Amino acid sequence: MLPVVVLDASLFPPHAPYESCSPSSRSILVSEGERDTAKFLPYADEPTFPAKRHLAKFAHLEWEEKFDPDSEMIQLETAWRLCMAHKLSLNDINRMSIIKAIRTSHNSGLLWDGQQRDFLHWPGASQINVKGGLLENWVPQEDDLHGRLTSMLRISCPIINCLLPMCSTHAYPFSSYLPSKKPWITGESMRLSEGNPCGQDCFRLVADIEKYAESLPPPSDEVDQVSLADNLSVILGIAPDLFPCQSSVLCFKSCKEIFVKHLQLFPDNVILPLDRELSTALSTDGESGTERGTKQGKKKKKNRPLVQYCMLDPCAHPGPCTTATCQCYLNKMHCWPACKCGLSCVRQWPACTCQKCEDVSCPCVLGKRECVPGVCVRCDAGKKNPCSNTRMQRQDSKLIEVKTGSYGLGAFATEDMAVDAFLGTYVGHILSNNAAEHTSEIMAHNGHNYLFEFSVDAEIFDAAQVGNQTRFLNHRGNGMDNVDASSKLVNGEHQIGFFTKRRVDAGEELFLDYGLNYWLHHGGKRCLGDEGTVAGGEKDSEVIFEKSPLASVDDIA
Repeated sequence: MLPVVVLDASLFPPHAPYESCSPSSRSILVSEGERDTAKFLPYADEPTFPAKRHLAKFAHLEWEEKFDPDSEMIQLETAWRLCMAHKLSLNDINRMSIIKAIRTSHNSGLLWDGQQRDFLHWPGASQINVKGGLLENWVPQEDDLHGRLTSMLRISCPIINCLLPMCSTHAYPFSSYLPSKKPWITGESMRLSEGNPCGQDCFRLVADIEKYAESLPPPSDEVDQVSLADNLSVILGIAPDLFPCQSSVLCFKSCKEIFVKHLQLFPDNVILPLDRELSTALSTDGESGTERGTKQGKKKKKNRPLVQYCMLDPCAHPGPCTTATCQCYLNKMHCWPACKCGLSCVRQWPACTCQKCEDVSCPCVLGKRECVPGVCVRCDAGKKNPCSNTRMQRQDSKLIEVKTGSYGLGAFATEDMAVDAFLGTYVGHILSNNAAEHTSEIMAHNGHNYLFEFSVDAEIFDAAQVGNQTRFLNHRGNGMDNVDASSKLVNGEHQIGFFTKRRVDAGEELFLDYGLNYWLHHGGKRCLGDEGTVAGGEKDSEVIFEKSPLASVDDIA
């Protein structure tokens, strides 16, 4: 029998009111539709909250959206009959625009809306449930490799920092464009290359490949033969220099048969090695190396900012990124690893030639961007012992403890930290400037501001409802802060990272200078001798917001 211990709850002081926040290691992009729609009314039971003024900023109210169940059932029946009886595809039905879009994303559209409610049975209906065969036609057939690849590309985030299906950080759906690359290795070079045969049917063991090709049956219209040619063309379009030994495993055919198909798709006389030389001679402005050198000798080189913030989707188009078809070219931006042009594109950031990348002599460090795996190979950016300029993409941060600090909850070091120790990246909802204004009444009511912006007219992070441990960094100014914020280009994506400014002892609280912009424009009250919350080492009782700035990274000391 275990002894019963009775505790008097009145002896324990209650915890101070605290706004809940869902922990997350990734930021969440808020779409335009979600930004303009009020999902609920915060602080509805508190009379001091200006509810009418807050709701007036939204174009739509979630609970006032008009919904007609009869109209939805009629549209579902229309879609079913067009698809099942008249054999129209879902894409064709969408293009007709006679009913609501059947599927706009994984969680929106007519099919999704219908599955959120009980199916209504009515006389004359052909369907017995909301699916009714419609969803089956949306999935590509098993032998349609191109359709399966493009369907996966639409939901798979190409950003190296993610590489996840249906990523919540970047815009969905993604481009399904499959680039078609030119091969550099001829069939004769493959035959003369060194290597062991993959088996008794390896192309290396065929003495006369032309004679073997003549012995094969002529092309037929059978499904398996057509799918083999289509699938092989898709595979070689992505990796044209793939050896038959490898592509035979993917196509479930003999190596020598695949080699014959490879020669039919890419004859040796169409593989021109001069194409590589011409492409590498192009500059990021689309000029040849000779022309660029001549022009640079005549006019002064323009000074451009090291890091320019611009939200662009990865480019996806045929041809080089030297024409108006490339949005990176139009916006005078570098391509990034997620672009479909590949790492060999002339608009990609150049690789550094360092081995450690620890100082400003490294062009990546000087340009405020992290080294790119697969590009910066000398510093071992993507291998076992990567350089220190890859900490943000690897999330190689020090452990932070959150507990009661100088102002509410604070962040504390759990170990001794040297100068420039990485503490983590700022995480939250990604908002526009207009959407951030929707939170002004909430911030004024609860006294908390978790907004953080890159620069003027840029995207803003809001860690009020979603965030990580960095949201608990309190303010301390007058040079008494020990943490600095820095914006870096991480594999083409701008992120805000926090680094120690000096040596920090274990158990010491971590402070960030919020910057003058926060206190002048976003609700904070200054105290004597400081733009922040500390004056002479004492707490300022008039401070409204206790942590997490809406301040430009450029304004932070």
